[in-house]
Amino acid sequence: MTFLTPYGFIGLLVVPLIILLYILKQKRENVTVSSLILWSRIVSDMQARTPWQKLQKNLLLFLQIAAALLIVLALTGFSVLHQSDTVESVIIVIDHSLSMASSDIEPTRLVATKRDAAEYADSLPGNSRITVVSIGREAHVLIYDSTSKDDVKKSIESIRQSWGYVDTAKAEELVLSLKSQDPGARIVLFSDTPFRFGDEQVQFSEYKRRTDNVAVTGFTHSRTGDRITAMTVLRNQGSDEAEITVSLYGDGEFLDSRWVTVPGSQTKTIWWDRIPDTVRTMRVSIETDDILQEDNNAYEVVHSEETVKVLLVSEGNYFLEKVFSLIDGVELFRTTPDEVSYEDYDLYIFDRFIPSKLPEDGNIVVFSPPPNEFFPVGGWMDTPEIGRSDHKIFRYIDRLSFSVGRTRIIDKPEWAEVIMECNGNPIIMEGVVGNLDILVFGFDLLETDLPLRTEFPILISNIVNEYAPSRGAVTERLTVGDAVQFRLNPNTLTAYVYLPDGKRLQAAPPFPPEPFLDTDEPGIYSLSQVKADGDINTYFDVNVPDEWLMERISYGISADTGIEHDTSIPLKKSSFSLTLPLLALAIAILLFEWWYYANRSYV
Repeated sequence: MTFLTPYGFIGLLVVPLIILLYILKQKRENVTVSSLILWSRIVSDMQARTPWQKLQKNLLLFLQIAAALLIVLALTGFSVLHQSDTVESVIIVIDHSLSMASSDIEPTRLVATKRDAAEYADSLPGNSRITVVSIGREAHVLIYDSTSKDDVKKSIESIRQSWGYVDTAKAEELVLSLKSQDPGARIVLFSDTPFRFGDEQVQFSEYKRRTDNVAVTGFTHSRTGDRITAMTVLRNQGSDEAEITVSLYGDGEFLDSRWVTVPGSQTKTIWWDRIPDTVRTMRVSIETDDILQEDNNAYEVVHSEETVKVLLVSEGNYFLEKVFSLIDGVELFRTTPDEVSYEDYDLYIFDRFIPSKLPEDGNIVVFSPPPNEFFPVGGWMDTPEIGRSDHKIFRYIDRLSFSVGRTRIIDKPEWAEVIMECNGNPIIMEGVVGNLDILVFGFDLLETDLPLRTEFPILISNIVNEYAPSRGAVTERLTVGDAVQFRLNPNTLTAYVYLPDGKRLQAAPPFPPEPFLDTDEPGIYSLSQVKADGDINTYFDVNVPDEWLMERISYGISADTGIEHDTSIPLKKSSFSLTLPLLALAIAILLFEWWYYANRSYV
């Protein structure tokens, strides 16, 4: 059974009022009569109507209470779930993203979703084929085409709250793939957002009652000399103006607090200054409670400004010398290929040269490599076509466009991964030799127009951030669930990661380390690199994403556009409504009560 409009239970307040009318003392007028025959009846009547006494048996009272209860049940939409005889095929899709942790539906939206999804599966006809899909940062099939309702309910119960957004592209691809295998399957979505799956019709069960939530969607800092300035971006996801308290903490200690007003459905930026230059980790926190606590905090690591020692080995390259001299925190040293050995530098740049023995204490970048013993190099490929790449060295470069006169023909070694290629020939590749990260550009910078492009300084700065170990092991911004590829110091013996809860996990060996995947919790993480001459300890932060924005990006729509859901229809459970029978029975009871009252005997 189910109640379609549970607010109807408010009508139960009528029941105590009915009882109260029966136990309150009635006021009567004094009347003088000439006979004593009515005295005994009056005495018994007065005793029966004494207030606050134990209720006497009264058929009218019971009839009125029964009628009131039936009317209340009718107002609640009391229905009985039933199963049809038609076997169905159903794809149950359950959202377990960040917003499903909201508490506007107690205890949370996800808990209510799992409960209702299990009840829905239980109401389906016997031998119905049920597939359960969970959607979040990744989309997973938990059980496929099962006729066992117990197994289906266990798979639903196994879904755990995640702290990311729904990658709508992955969710749509998986659900449509399942739908193509069974075109007659019905798609049922349990979520707080009406996601679409192509043009397929979706039965949507919505779990959202309130939107009064303010989230921290951005937190960053900048350093100028000995001054640290931080910026926080807040997003009000509700339509009403919100007044909240926001606090800033440094290394766990309170630093500052603000009382701010965030307009409805808008963002607000807060600037923090007077932050001590000794601070290494920061946390900003919304202290005012709302329906979703998990997006009320954001974390930021303040990286120390250690000087990066870069050695440029070249016969002469003005462009490289100039660009490295413009990067803050970089100390450039120059030498020619005549040196026998190279050591004591964080990053080595070999221009048109590779030594027979590689350095052991710093990573390596090579431009236009000659034939060498580390990877096969042949002749030249003329005017290769430069394609697009999403590699980290091209971060913040939206449109990469430059011309190359020629590039080396290289046979990719087993240890390398191609970053950019043309007709199967690597133009840019990277890999690990021993403990050293090596980045190889097949072309000569002097035979390209890349140094003349505005993107060139950004490219070189990204290379320094990625390949200079003393710059820190993690520089990119991470959200929960992101994989982290550590670039360890070449002399690292063992590496450990300390999670926000203090738990320690080993990251290396092996070398190079596998991508670190245990980033399911927002907070400050610590990487400890154990070396023979001393440990290196660095921090990195992991935050919850801006779910509202990321879901629109994954849909490929603008931030001010709503998510389309014209293919969604409300989910209707298979049930028989008892509203009319209950009202009919209540009317019948009231008619009988009126008849009984009108015809009762007083003798």
